[in-house]
Amino acid sequence: MDTNDKIVQTSENLNLSQSELELISEILKREPNEFELDVFSRLWTEHASYKNSLKWLGKLPKSGEKVIVEAGDESAGAIDIGDGYVCVFKIESHNHPCSFQPRLGALTGLRIVNRDVFTMGAKPVAFLDSLRFGDGERDTARWLFSEVIKGIQDFEEGIKVPVIGGEVFFDQGFNSSPIVNNMTVGVARKEDLISGIAKGEGNVILLLGALTGKDGVDNDSFAADFITDNGSDTFSYEQMVDSNIEISLLKAVKVLNEQKLIVGIQTIGAGGIVGAATEMAARGKSGIQLNTAKIPVREGDLSDREKLLSETWGRMLVCVEEANLPKVMELLQPIQLAFSQIGEVIEGEELICKNEDVLLAQIPVSYVGLGGNAPIYEREIQEPAQNRIKELKISDIPEPDHYQEVIQKMMTSLNLVSKDFLTEIFDESLLSDTLSNKFPSDAAFVYVKEADKTLALTVDCNAYYVEADPYVGAQIAVAEAARNIICGGGTPLAVTDCLNFGNPYDPEVFWQFTKAVEGLSDACKKINTPVVSGNVSFYNQRSVEGRLTPTSACPVIGMVGLVESAEHHTVLSYKHKGDMIFLIGKSRNDINASEYLNFYHKQKSHSAPYFDIEEELEIQEVIKQVIRKDLVRSVHDISSGGLFFNLLESAASLNFGFDITTDAEIRKDAFLFGESQSRVVVSVSPQKQDDFVDFMLEAGVAFSVLGHVTKGEIRIDDESYGFIQNIKEKFTGYLKKWAEGED
Repeated sequence: MDTNDKIVQTSENLNLSQSELELISEILKREPNEFELDVFSRLWTEHASYKNSLKWLGKLPKSGEKVIVEAGDESAGAIDIGDGYVCVFKIESHNHPCSFQPRLGALTGLRIVNRDVFTMGAKPVAFLDSLRFGDGERDTARWLFSEVIKGIQDFEEGIKVPVIGGEVFFDQGFNSSPIVNNMTVGVARKEDLISGIAKGEGNVILLLGALTGKDGVDNDSFAADFITDNGSDTFSYEQMVDSNIEISLLKAVKVLNEQKLIVGIQTIGAGGIVGAATEMAARGKSGIQLNTAKIPVREGDLSDREKLLSETWGRMLVCVEEANLPKVMELLQPIQLAFSQIGEVIEGEELICKNEDVLLAQIPVSYVGLGGNAPIYEREIQEPAQNRIKELKISDIPEPDHYQEVIQKMMTSLNLVSKDFLTEIFDESLLSDTLSNKFPSDAAFVYVKEADKTLALTVDCNAYYVEADPYVGAQIAVAEAARNIICGGGTPLAVTDCLNFGNPYDPEVFWQFTKAVEGLSDACKKINTPVVSGNVSFYNQRSVEGRLTPTSACPVIGMVGLVESAEHHTVLSYKHKGDMIFLIGKSRNDINASEYLNFYHKQKSHSAPYFDIEEELEIQEVIKQVIRKDLVRSVHDISSGGLFFNLLESAASLNFGFDITTDAEIRKDAFLFGESQSRVVVSVSPQKQDDFVDFMLEAGVAFSVLGHVTKGEIRIDDESYGFIQNIKEKFTGYLKKWAEGED
């Protein structure tokens, strides 16, 4: 086989197309060698270059008054929270590894996104998780759920940063293929932010962290040394979950940053050392030369290729000025980390890899990863045939005769029952600084002492809505995230997104993706929450009768807001018997895509719940005002489960009940369980009832009286549905019993 044939064969083995091979030769102005082909193939993947999605991601709003670091500029985004402080945050996926090694997969997902935040100079202050599992009747779902939760718990315990919020969703659309999205939120002084940049000819490139092994060179690092025997040194589970290396890396970043000795830092991920180096050089419009002979290794037989492409966890590249190198070495010496000078910044914009004097690769950095010139593709789009099915009308669904039986059945939906069980699992001692420690709220909160700021945080997405209509479903995800923050007394500032979809080469999947991105874009622009970071996770698939099928699409929204005054912080709990309960917003004869329709009637909808963005903006503004005017005691938005479960959640916290009257013009099941959007329930003290009503009339937004808070009885239309103590026992205990196999 001649050299040309060998190159063609190598490119095919690396899944490079003929046109891509020709483009590589054009970029290099020569034939590539095998290692260079390997580098291009890895840095032209969706994970590294977003080659299938970047065109559409460009439609998302990225800039804004508060935005300090835009999406794509660094490892995470950053926004100004005032007084010289910034919030750095990002959400990431770790879906596929969690399908076969869920505990380690969940822990590693948090580890990765946490590192993206602290390498920018931020102190991590909170974690949130958005989790999706299959049908709860399957033992697989129970096992995956329990193991993922243990993995998150492991990392929280090791790193001592609290898990303060999240969501859990169960549906057959995720059978055996969970979605595990992790969000890390950090805070830094604006002046302490670090860029992932390499610049300044002659400056030094250090490799810092764990010793390099063969992990993930020819497969996912997850499926390499830790799970199979590929001839390299293996780790025990205890070593894999050990957080000491994360703590040491965080300490190293802090120590060097305090002395202002860092030019730039980049974490090493799926692209290996070459991927991290090209990112740093591209940002600095510089070149980098690496010497593989200087890379500290875990095993003695690593090839140059393995050293440069390894995905070994717990490593980063650090660029420092040559004159500061002795001081840097002195500061790093006491920290239990391997470090070595493996390269330097050079003139030009190329990555040059050598083993001493032997040239291994020479690649222009702007043509790989997110350098700006990597190939971007337009995939085929086709609207699914199922969209031609007529819209579901409520008259097509029989109205139940016995609503108490409906409620008893819906109290066995894992999507509706209380998630207090999870709150108890995570380390409550780490929550001492959060406003939401005492009473629940629609958002999670963390007080940052050094900044004297309280952040409001949430993650949101309803896969049923997106399945029914990806454009509207994605809009609702943004709107509900903002609504949750506003209902908690905060002001929404910015978004990080994790777009979980199937195979982008499937035209129907890509149609879902494009419509969801359009929905996100339109909603973020309207609500003024720019997208400052995020992730695209394609190829989420499950097996149905031996055939690969996309998992349900879910564009998850992580949102950060700011509570401007502790007096604005609002909870969802009822606090006093006799308080009046009001609905802000309008109920509709709509059960589309509701948990009631899916779980009770076993029906799918081809329309999302009613949603109008202008109506949503009106409701959000009114909620802001009633909170700031101190007219309400509790605020809780209506979401999954509809009005009844909204009322139950507000009542259960302090063992109150409620007595309400349904709307005669709305079918009772739609009134109680429908999920039409832009509705919020508030409780108002009798003393402020007149002021509240006067304000609402002046605002001109639809509202109505539902009833009042009771001592403990639950009554609907003068019929008793029992007492909160009995209902609460099932509502709050069902998830734990299910997880322990006692349901």
